[in-house]
Amino acid sequence: MEPIPIWRWLFWVYHKDIAGLYFFFSIIMGFIGFFYSLIMRLSLSWSYSFITNGVVYLHFVTLHAVYMIFFFVMPFSIGGLSNLLIPLCFSLADMCLPRINNLSFWMLFFSFGLTVISSSVYLGASSGWTLYPPYSSYPGSSWLSTDFIIFSLHLAGASWILSWINFIVTIFVLPINYNFSFFQYPLFIVAQLTVSFLLLISLPVLAAAITMLLFDRNFSTYFFSNVNGGDALLYQHLFWFFGHPEVYVLILPAFAVIWHFLSFSINRAIPFSYPGLSIAIIGIGVLGCVVWAHHMFTSGMDIDTRFYFASATLIIAVPTGIKIFSWLFTLLSDSIIYSPLLIWVLGFIFLFTFGGLSGIVLSNCHLNLFFHDWYYVIAHFHYVLSLGAVVGVFISLFFFFPVFYNLTYSYLNQTSIFIVFFVGSNILFFPFHFLGLWGLPRHYLLFDLNFFCFSISSLFGLILILLASIEVCSSVFYREGMFYFSYYIDLFFKLDIFMEKNVQCFYNLYLYSSK
Repeated sequence: MEPIPIWRWLFWVYHKDIAGLYFFFSIIMGFIGFFYSLIMRLSLSWSYSFITNGVVYLHFVTLHAVYMIFFFVMPFSIGGLSNLLIPLCFSLADMCLPRINNLSFWMLFFSFGLTVISSSVYLGASSGWTLYPPYSSYPGSSWLSTDFIIFSLHLAGASWILSWINFIVTIFVLPINYNFSFFQYPLFIVAQLTVSFLLLISLPVLAAAITMLLFDRNFSTYFFSNVNGGDALLYQHLFWFFGHPEVYVLILPAFAVIWHFLSFSINRAIPFSYPGLSIAIIGIGVLGCVVWAHHMFTSGMDIDTRFYFASATLIIAVPTGIKIFSWLFTLLSDSIIYSPLLIWVLGFIFLFTFGGLSGIVLSNCHLNLFFHDWYYVIAHFHYVLSLGAVVGVFISLFFFFPVFYNLTYSYLNQTSIFIVFFVGSNILFFPFHFLGLWGLPRHYLLFDLNFFCFSISSLFGLILILLASIEVCSSVFYREGMFYFSYYIDLFFKLDIFMEKNVQCFYNLYLYSSK
């Protein structure tokens, strides 16, 4: 087999090749973001134990969030899975706009390059991934590193907008041979469409906010300067109008992967309550756009505004509950096929539900005043996002990679990785609830010695996650064709069965024909 020339990597337009680029890039970025979190926990294990400069610590916090959100979870769950599966759902040869598909990936890659340049300027950007003014404006962050982070987010946002225009056009224009209603789409397509519209609505708002911030920093405007007639809260409203839909952008693809794996496990075309799930996905997307200010309860809102956003946040629990009960009732099927990935699914349900319950506590606008600036919030969004979305990445890795890339893990490795990861993640993040209840502030490098007992235990949890990551890299092996550890060993048998029922099956993504 001849080696692939370098120009092929630069100019690939085939959807599976670009998906491979997204997967490779996102996994590398995941390890880089994990490295930053390891340095942070080492620094918090004892006073001045690793990092002695608070600005450097905040720089690590900023890059950890930016890398994990924009360069790990989004490229894997959106860029990779969408490019891989959307054409297969409709039996298409490729995406509708293949060259724009290639351009969007390389824009994301150069966006990462700008973050590297940012790290090399002075002590790096230290305003957090939210870039709140006045921390991110002059003179709070007077060096150019913050400007490079802003340019990086601009480029990444443009990349995702191009990607989602491509995905929407592919879904609605290319499958001209099918005549079906919206509720006959695969759940993966419903989830990705919802994600695409969320991004197309919210990303331009983020672009406007960081552009105004850039003008404040370099052209003497005062959009976010209260002293000169601006409004710093305007930035928070604009940012969280993007930031909260972004939460569902990260988690919805993981939901879709879980639904399709459960359908595979019960040997049926759809999970329990398919129409309800489609409506729940759309409901989450709609409600996610109107609850952004629950991130701002401490900013001095009047009581009526706080009451509205608290109530709207609680309503999101309804479609979320539909999803959870659908998973549970699907698991109660009498024809379920037991495999190690079922343990991953049960772990995902536990972690996501636990994080959602702490979110109900934080949605209370009065309790939020006490919990907002403490570690309790870190525990909440890491249980929902860091663990929920990352478990979705692992399930995709074990479920799809054997058939598409011939990269697989034995059942023993899949189980052991889960046990180490699950135990380590709970040891890491569960003590954060207690630290938050006791009043440990976020983003602090130094704090009272009474907090160090749980801080050190969290370090042990992170070491377990590091061991799970090492096992992920060391236990993968390459095999050609179907074999024992592949979840698609009976795929062709299923194709024969479903074709007789006039159901078209593409890699376990089922699309009902309306004939």
